[in-house]
Amino acid sequence: MRKINKIIVHCSDSDYSHHDDISVIRKWHTEERGWKDVGYHYFIQASGNVQWGRPIEQAGAHVSGQNKDSIGICLHGKHKFTQKQFNSLKSLLFDLIRQFDLTTKDVYGHRDFDRHKTCPNFDVKRI
Repeated sequence: MRKINKIIVHCSDSDYSHHDDISVIRKWHTEERGWKDVGYHYFIQASGNVQWGRPIEQAGAHVSGQNKDSIGICLHGKHKFTQKQFNSLKSLLFDLIRQFDLTTKDVYGHRDFDRHKTCPNFDVKRI
């Protein structure tokens, strides 16, 4: 298992309901970008259902320069997120924080590493 030092939260940048599945993101990443798999380790649907993405043992492809030691979580949405998503995110974060001996200070939004981004379009620290 690789060493995990941080968790980075993203949004899918789409409020369209037909984009609310990791298979759509996987298609974008593999067919359009030519990556070997979806860049995120987890995807949280509007219903709060958590879907598996890239195996956690593998580095993701979600933040340039930060993938080697991080876990990427993506929530479906751009500006419309549900309380069920935030509840699932909170549960997932605390499970991962415990599993990898991290703290809440090790949880970031994508925009914390790229000042030109607004992703995930909500304040991760409030979660």
